[in-house]
Amino acid sequence: MAKFVDEDLDGVEFKSCWKKERNLHNSTTQTLEMETDDASSQSVSKSHVGIQTEDTSSEAAKMPEYNPDTLLAFLKRVEPGVMEYLDKAHRSHAFDGYDVSTVDEDLPMSCIHTLTATELVKELKCTSLSWNAIGSTLAIGYGTTDHQDWCTHKGLVLTWNLDRQKVKQDKPDTSIEVSSCVNSLAFHPKFPAWIAGGTFSGDVMIWDLGESEPLMSSSSLDEDSHREGVCSVVWIEQSTRSRNKAKVMSVCSEGKVLIWDFVVGKDQLKLSAGWFLSSGPTRGLGSDTKQASLGVTCLSFWPDDQSSMIVGSESGGLYKCNMVEDFTEGNDLVTSLPVAFKFQAHRGPVYSSHCSPFHHNLFLSCSSDSCARIHSVLESHPVMVCEPGDSYLFSARWSPVRPLVFAVGTGEGRLLVFDLKKSKVSPVLSLEINKKGVPVYTLEFNHIRQSLLACGDGEGTVRVWRLSDDLCHQGSREVDLLRDMTALNLD
Repeated sequence: MAKFVDEDLDGVEFKSCWKKERNLHNSTTQTLEMETDDASSQSVSKSHVGIQTEDTSSEAAKMPEYNPDTLLAFLKRVEPGVMEYLDKAHRSHAFDGYDVSTVDEDLPMSCIHTLTATELVKELKCTSLSWNAIGSTLAIGYGTTDHQDWCTHKGLVLTWNLDRQKVKQDKPDTSIEVSSCVNSLAFHPKFPAWIAGGTFSGDVMIWDLGESEPLMSSSSLDEDSHREGVCSVVWIEQSTRSRNKAKVMSVCSEGKVLIWDFVVGKDQLKLSAGWFLSSGPTRGLGSDTKQASLGVTCLSFWPDDQSSMIVGSESGGLYKCNMVEDFTEGNDLVTSLPVAFKFQAHRGPVYSSHCSPFHHNLFLSCSSDSCARIHSVLESHPVMVCEPGDSYLFSARWSPVRPLVFAVGTGEGRLLVFDLKKSKVSPVLSLEINKKGVPVYTLEFNHIRQSLLACGDGEGTVRVWRLSDDLCHQGSREVDLLRDMTALNLD
């Protein structure tokens, strides 16, 4: 019989025939050794070298030797031929109507300054403008135009220097208070700080803007002085060369045209000559005789001739008047103003007249009859009439650089610019100066900076405009075109 007993045996291990052991090994590798190097570089090199384009040696500065007799003989020999070709070119019409210009005619005028001094001006209107001798400063006279009786307002003269880097458009450089409304201003043609003015009360004053107390001299009150508002003041050109004295002409609405002597250091102007514009004989400026005066509203001279002038009147009359040439001290006052020629009258007061700076026979006028006229002193009737609308025309000025261009200020608040080369009837530019339709009472071109035009309105605001290149660059033969245009109308 078998017998079973317990027995411990050692373990038996069976190794897998499909699973293999994984052997691990740590190692490092490097393909190429990385090399680094620090270096500085500069692509631009500098070097200081002195150069001289011209030979300044004494030998080079010597004038070349020449024989004056040989040179004179050469000039005499070629002169006839040169003059012949120059004369032929002058008479040629080959390039008529052709302008050698690259200007853009489509550029409009732009307003570069709007000058206001509301706290000072208050209810006053802009009545006059004047640019100084170097074209940098604009003077503005303020007053009212609707006086019913004696003036009780305080007038103003304000100036702005537009050459300043920062122009304070609401703060003038100079402010001068005047006892009554300012009607007219005129800067001295040579000295930039001197300015003459005329007031509604009949005073004529001269100021120096460079002084802390600007008033230099004023007119005296005597029987021959103005008794009504001074509508225009003009410096007499032949007297403006001296730094110590000058002569000023003033015109008032009662028909008096007076010449005043101004001497630096004397606080009163001395009356040296005078005339009375009237329709009948007179016995003297200071007499009690009733005189049928033609109330003067404006006058103007030709730039190169102050022996005669154009005078406009309240009745619409236009007159060419001659002055006596001798203004020496001690001469008796002339009793009547010599009237050389009478032109066809406007149908209302003449507010402005201006003699052409390019033609010694032509002048411009405008009136309350809505007409701007071009007149010739050789003809009583106007050679050209422009009627831009039905409103009053208060101011008219020729361009100082374009013979065929002039500007007009209207009672509807518009600035009109005419270019007769493009149209003899309609303005080429009509600018609405203000939205309220306030009248444009005065305007002035700048005779030095000829691209500038200033205009002042009934709200006391002055705007300075920069003209387009087309309006301030003279084309070919414009003076000839103006002469031919007016000559054709005369024929």
